[in-house]
Amino acid sequence: MAALEKIRKRAVILTIVIGLALLAFIIEDGVQASRSFFNDNTAAKVGGDKIDIMEYQKRVQELSAMDQNNPNKVDPALRQQDVLDAMIFEKLLEQEYEKVGIYVSDSELAEALTGKNAVSTARQFAQQIGAETPAQAYDLIFNPSNYGVQPEQVVELRSKWNEMQEDVVKQLKMQKLYALVMGSIQPNDLDRKQIKEDNAVTATVNFVKKDYSSLPDDKYPVSAAELNKAYEAEKPFFKLAEPMRHIHYIAVTVAPSEKDIAAANKIVDNAYARLQNYPGVDSVRLLSDIRVDTALVNLSQINDQAVKDFVASASVGAVYKAEPRNNNYKMVKLLGTRMSLDSVNIQAVIVQGDKKLQDSVLNQLNAGVAGADIAKKNKNVRADEPAWQTVATAPDSLKSKIAAAGAEFFALTSSAQGAYLCRVVEKKAPKQFYTIADVTYQAYPSQTTITALTDKLQDFLNKNKTSTDFAKNAQKAGYQAIEAEVSPSTPQIGFNPQFGGGIADTRKAIKWAFDSKPGAVSPLFADNKDMLVAVALDAAYDGDYYPVEYPAINSYLTNKVRSAKKGDALMAQYGGKAKDLAGYAKLMGTNIDTTQVVFGQGSAAKIDMSEAGLVGRIAAAKKGAFSGLYKGNSAVYAYQVVNVEQSKREMTKEELDRQFAQTRGQYVIGQQDAFMRILSNAAGVKKNLIKFY
Repeated sequence: MAALEKIRKRAVILTIVIGLALLAFIIEDGVQASRSFFNDNTAAKVGGDKIDIMEYQKRVQELSAMDQNNPNKVDPALRQQDVLDAMIFEKLLEQEYEKVGIYVSDSELAEALTGKNAVSTARQFAQQIGAETPAQAYDLIFNPSNYGVQPEQVVELRSKWNEMQEDVVKQLKMQKLYALVMGSIQPNDLDRKQIKEDNAVTATVNFVKKDYSSLPDDKYPVSAAELNKAYEAEKPFFKLAEPMRHIHYIAVTVAPSEKDIAAANKIVDNAYARLQNYPGVDSVRLLSDIRVDTALVNLSQINDQAVKDFVASASVGAVYKAEPRNNNYKMVKLLGTRMSLDSVNIQAVIVQGDKKLQDSVLNQLNAGVAGADIAKKNKNVRADEPAWQTVATAPDSLKSKIAAAGAEFFALTSSAQGAYLCRVVEKKAPKQFYTIADVTYQAYPSQTTITALTDKLQDFLNKNKTSTDFAKNAQKAGYQAIEAEVSPSTPQIGFNPQFGGGIADTRKAIKWAFDSKPGAVSPLFADNKDMLVAVALDAAYDGDYYPVEYPAINSYLTNKVRSAKKGDALMAQYGGKAKDLAGYAKLMGTNIDTTQVVFGQGSAAKIDMSEAGLVGRIAAAKKGAFSGLYKGNSAVYAYQVVNVEQSKREMTKEELDRQFAQTRGQYVIGQQDAFMRILSNAAGVKKNLIKFY
């Protein structure tokens, strides 16, 4: 019976365990289903519109394909952010076009694409396909039978034309919107009068001041209540456009060690000796990682002055060895010299057709018929205007034809399908050319060096697992923990929106910061082969506003409240204790100083930039009037205007309009970045890319 009772109890427990497991399974399955159902495929939200992640990825892939032909590696994160910003701007513009009723009519589009004053992109398109005008290009593409062309032959051209048409529509809409905005920000006579008055008077003022920095901070503590009150008063200025993460990061350059450099020097010295002792460059082609490039150049094509000087004076077979730069070694060997025809003015006529047509065109040209007239009658003939060509690097067979050419047209190249007919209009004198070999070697860190750098940083991370320890102990370990902030739009750690300069391939580290909790330390990131990176997350800011605890805001408000207290103390100490500048100078232990104030400039020499209110008071003061004591933002001041001078020169209307534009925002709004920021703030933009990349 006792055994049965135990089984019954266990059965109850087992039932509960199984039930909980089933419940957990159901809940988890439901959560997964919910996640799937509510899965956010939005790269960004622009007002009420969304940018779908699939549409976004397609654009990224298109541009990435173009980057493959770029010799300079483009960080994918930079491309991703550029694409998203472009798509957001497009959405913002479309929303604005709809609000204000901007559209492009069929007649406007036709005029822009095929009219007499067609846009430059349409004209370039026509030139690229051999059409005389954009109208002819359009007719060829959409009425190919008129030109004996099969429709399937122009499918790709039609697609490109349609793409160009879409771009032109966007350009025309943008022009209209900018014209509308710029037209609404124009000065009237009252604006010009105000600007003229603001700049017409120069006040010379004598003053004394007592800086708040002269008082010790510890005697003027700032309480949490005072700080919060100051924060609430200025809170709208602390709005957070995007979530932010405050981090410290360590970046270790993966560079060759002394041993690696010694090994590189040995390889380069060997190559240098071979270049000196053996003819040509074959002796170094098979050396490890040595690169050899040969070229025929004249002196004007050589940018490196040291190499240019060497080539100009060296004898054939001589070798120049440069000092290494950034672990890159360079040697130049002079392989030969020769005089060669270079610049030639050639008039070309291209014939697409058999030998009979080629001979016919050639005979007509040499009979005096203009190439343009022949081309008008035959669509398989294209006549170009005379143009200067560089022929030094052309094959000798072609160069000899050009050198021997007279005044008549001749076939420079020809085949059964077509010919390149030309006439040499003018030839410049032959130039001295040099055949040189550019021999280079790049020293890289060895695997031993990379392992040592990696192990050292990993050991530091193992011993410092909190953001506090990370920042505090970095210097002791030989590292620099750099303070930074990143947002979902930051493509690289250390990136500056104005100047760039971030660490490539660090987007994963930024994503880690948004997926982690404050206080955490990241693993080691080595996606950038030239840099090892580790990150510590100090703080996360996800609200609508930066909090009062945010270091920069906390420091700013603390200084402002403390300065106000110091100002009150100085006003109480000096206020009413003197009747003139000399008296206040004596009380403050300072000397009387002089500056000039123009109200329209907003600031003055020797007066702190924060004292715009003081500048305004001085500009409005009467000559000879003594102000008494004034509490400023950075100091207490006493001043007296000693002279008021009217400008002898009247500002022109153009100058007044220009200053209005610069100060009232017309120039600023005319810049795309500023315009996008204004539209973004109005519409409300939320980026979601950090969830995907």
